[in-house]
This record gives sequence, C-alpha cells and structure tokens, in this order.
Amino acid sequence: MIQALSFIPLFVLFLLAYWVMHLVGISHEKLYYVAAHIQLPSGTVWKPTWGDLMILLGIIALYVELFKATRTSSISIVDHTLSTFVLVGFLVSWMIFPWAGNSVFLILTFMSFLDVIAGFTITIATARRDFAVGGK
Repeated sequence: MIQALSFIPLFVLFLLAYWVMHLVGISHEKLYYVAAHIQLPSGTVWKPTWGDLMILLGIIALYVELFKATRTSSISIVDHTLSTFVLVGFLVSWMIFPWAGNSVFLILTFMSFLDVIAGFTITIATARRDFAVGGK
C-alpha cells in the first residue's frame, strides 16, 4: 500500500482539497481567516491564516516530491507524468474557476510547476550520472 502511494504526486491532495472545499460550499475567503494565535518569544503574536498553513504544507510537500525525484526507476516516470497532469489541473482550475482565482491557489500552482520541472531535471541528471558510472 505504501509503495503504491509513492508514485502519487502529493500536490493532487491540495487540488482535491480545493475541489472538496468548493463542492461542500466552503468559500475560498475562509483561507484568509486566522487559524491560530501563537505567542512568540519576542512578544509578538503570530496569526497565521488557513492559507498560510496550506502554503507551509505545500512547501513540505514540495520537499518530499523533490526527494522522490532522485529515484531512477520506472515508478519515477509514472510519478512525473501524474505530476504533469496535476499541474495542468491546477492551471486550468486557476484560469477558469472563480474559487481558484486567489493567491494561495496560485502559489500552490507554482509549487506544482516547480515539482514538475525540478522532478524531470533531477531525474535526468541522476540518470546521466548512473549511466556514466555504469557505462565507464
């Protein structure tokens, strides 16, 4: 089961989360509501919004996706292909649907774009290195 999840792009979860929010009637404006009040040692109160937290989770997902890109197996090809479809889903949603026309969604779209570009770049560089070592 865990191995089957290794080729599913994590950004599809963010795209699905936006779709589900829209389908159940949660306005994208709620992303700008304060999620918590956190007292910092400096005395300042940090008030992250739900959108801020979604972006932070997106950064973590991007790190995991970049780590997954270092694999040189046939599963990585499937992962990159699916990541490309997810990027297309983000772009089409951002351009067409009003609920996706906000900064949080655009930042997640850009992270998905970086996932696709970096994924292909890292995989090609890793494959070249492996080919050079194996081919002498």
